[in-house]
Amino acid sequence: MVSRRFPALLALAMTVPVPLAAYAADGAGIRPSIEMTRIDSPSLSPDGRWALWREYRASIDRNDYQVSWMIAPADGSAAPRRLADAGEISWLNGSPVQNRPVWVAGSKEVLFRKTDHGEVQVWRARVDGTGVHEATREEGNVRDIVPIDGGARFLLATGPARSRIDRAEQAEYDSGTLIDASVDPQRPLFHGDWIDGRWASGRLRGFWFEQGGILPAAPPSLRVLDPASGAVRDAVAEEQALYAPPAKGFDRLGDWFVSDREPSGDARGVAVVLVRGMETRLAVVDAGGRETAHCSAAACAGQRIRAVRWIGSGRALLFETRDSGAGSTLARWDIADGSVRVLVSGEGMLNGSDDGAACATSDKALLCIASDANEPPRVVAIDADTGTQRVLADPNVDLRRAAPRFERLAWRDAQGRAFTGYLAMPEGRSGPVPLIINYYACPGYIRGGLGDEYPLRDFASAGIAALCINRYPAAPGVGGNVEAYRIAADGIAAAIDLLARDGRVDRARVGMGGVSFGGEVAVWLAIHTRLLRAISVANVMATPTYYWLNAVKGREVPGVLKAGWGLGDPDRDRKNWRLVSPSMNADRITIPFLMQVPEQEYRPNVDLLARLQAAGRPAELWAFPGEMHIKWQPRHQFVANIRNFDWFRFWLAGEADPDPAKADQYVRWRGMLVAGKAKTVP
Repeated sequence: MVSRRFPALLALAMTVPVPLAAYAADGAGIRPSIEMTRIDSPSLSPDGRWALWREYRASIDRNDYQVSWMIAPADGSAAPRRLADAGEISWLNGSPVQNRPVWVAGSKEVLFRKTDHGEVQVWRARVDGTGVHEATREEGNVRDIVPIDGGARFLLATGPARSRIDRAEQAEYDSGTLIDASVDPQRPLFHGDWIDGRWASGRLRGFWFEQGGILPAAPPSLRVLDPASGAVRDAVAEEQALYAPPAKGFDRLGDWFVSDREPSGDARGVAVVLVRGMETRLAVVDAGGRETAHCSAAACAGQRIRAVRWIGSGRALLFETRDSGAGSTLARWDIADGSVRVLVSGEGMLNGSDDGAACATSDKALLCIASDANEPPRVVAIDADTGTQRVLADPNVDLRRAAPRFERLAWRDAQGRAFTGYLAMPEGRSGPVPLIINYYACPGYIRGGLGDEYPLRDFASAGIAALCINRYPAAPGVGGNVEAYRIAADGIAAAIDLLARDGRVDRARVGMGGVSFGGEVAVWLAIHTRLLRAISVANVMATPTYYWLNAVKGREVPGVLKAGWGLGDPDRDRKNWRLVSPSMNADRITIPFLMQVPEQEYRPNVDLLARLQAAGRPAELWAFPGEMHIKWQPRHQFVANIRNFDWFRFWLAGEADPDPAKADQYVRWRGMLVAGKAKTVP
């Protein structure tokens, strides 16, 4: 669906500093990479006949997404066809949220949540293509659908009435906002968060920066939809007991973090993936959270279990584990006898999306989204007995020919720690070449690392080697970040040494770009090493301004900064801030520093920009309206990729795009070169 949204972006489209057409000659792979068809929310009908999934494709020109439900026979006997308009994508901090469909008993109809201009209702579609219509008219948005009684009835979790939200937002707009622990000063007060397909007045409604609406957090209202009659009523106590909300980032069960939660919708209970330190546990719990079974087989021990899904209506679970190189293994756990059988394993990803949700399952088959470093997402059906794979849809076939190709790289640092990553070398180049590094996560098809802001293939095409490095494994939670930076720096230094010794890269021309933890690592290297020639980050930095913006009474941020980074009050704890914060190290950061940051995160970075500028350092900060943590608007993604592409070509290779539309950009950067005496190649 192409929505009629983003009224504020109509003005933005007229103020993009370089016309979009002017980018056509730059990095020929950037546009198709951003406009790649992404796939998620796979589902198999209970009778095993139908495979269903969601496809969404960005449009840079419209700054929007086309979103559709696609369906095909699970045996591959016919080509996929569009079943229904899937509405709008829901975004959580800039990452897409899965919208898992559910099947009506008999496998002739499917239900799904559809977001349309701030309203989320349940829609139903007949699999033969003869009809799609709205199934509910709830006053509050439907947050979740859980089948009960094998799809004969459905639990609906709904939020507060939309009219109530509207009144609360307008009342606060009229009376002003009391600044307390629920207000994030980094976000606009009125209609600054994108929630359920509309600009809403967001508030902090959970741990850390968990997003919510203006009304206080409350349990959802539980309703029951009878698909036979179409009636919707309030759930009774027995039905309410079957509901388990989706897992959130810092959910806990005892002293374990809950990384995935899969309700059965019946007496089997709730499957959970639990994480504590470096230990992962696959278990089943009842409605009260009491464990009723756990997997003790060797295949469950010592594994990084990522996702779980019930298989059909029996007592068996499918779970996915990942190796150090982000390759997937799918296995079946039979709860009755405790046995585990590996179904399929490979170097690439096999799961429910590029964000790592579980595959869909039935008693006979799995439905997964497959991808690897050089193979873009495609839909595959997997025989549960033999592991044989059949491609049902390959919407990105043109990208399979994209070059250069990535090769898997494995190495150890000086302490013997093992690292993995993927390297693309320029084709036909002899002698050492510049290198761009992205550190954090390299699962599936490689575009630009987490957030896809660094066009790695285009760098390699332009003569700059591109290396994506998987983060060294770490325990969940907020602790040990400084040590994690040191470990990352050791692994990166070892990779540079390896490639320089082989004569593949020039160790004097290395750049690094990153988002979130990857951006923090890039800054750590800029402060504490001389490995890098230039950096680019796309996230908020630890600055004194960041601390005080998030230190209003009742916020947990000061405590988390102390526990995770060792950072106390910046007025008193200058030693630890000097260790971590780039704004306290403007004298040490001598390399060119680009920041392309979401609107909700840029304000604390102004502190850093001003200090770098006062010290005469080469630095530039761009803020992107309406963005959260990961940029999700296609036009912003495109512009950020192009600017990163130009930035590193300039500082690592001494190259400038001759396009007249970019003349001002290079005037600024050459001015930095002179004023800051930053080094670059001739």
